[in-house]
Amino acid sequence: MVSETAVADYIAFFENLTPDDLGKFDEIFASDARFRDPFNDAHGVAAVRRVFEKMFEDVDGHSFKVFDHAISGNRVYLNWEFRLTPRGKSDVWQIEGMSVIEFREDGKVSAHVDHYDAASQIYEKIPVIGAVLRGLRRRIAA
Repeated sequence: MVSETAVADYIAFFENLTPDDLGKFDEIFASDARFRDPFNDAHGVAAVRRVFEKMFEDVDGHSFKVFDHAISGNRVYLNWEFRLTPRGKSDVWQIEGMSVIEFREDGKVSAHVDHYDAASQIYEKIPVIGAVLRGLRRRIAA
């Protein structure tokens, strides 16, 4: 079972993540770790690190806040909010989601899977695609 301390350390790492912290991924993630979200399915710690390198290339600012968590054996569930300012933009995007993190017995993370609604929280903010998706949502909604 993963400890509260390990979970608190993992949460603190992501809540304070800067480009300078990317070198610490080898300490946190297993060499064969997987990171998945609606845009990525990265396998291996180098590929996971690249997801976050790309994030820092694409945003001018960000903040990550975990509101709650639950532990079940070696699995951790996080409820979070991610705020970002896309590069060259002034508006702040807010993404709310859940993560499932699996810890190995040695304390390293073997999987981190993010779940969030990319359509309403990202795609609908893109000019042409957003208009289509918002119209489709209105047609389908009860």
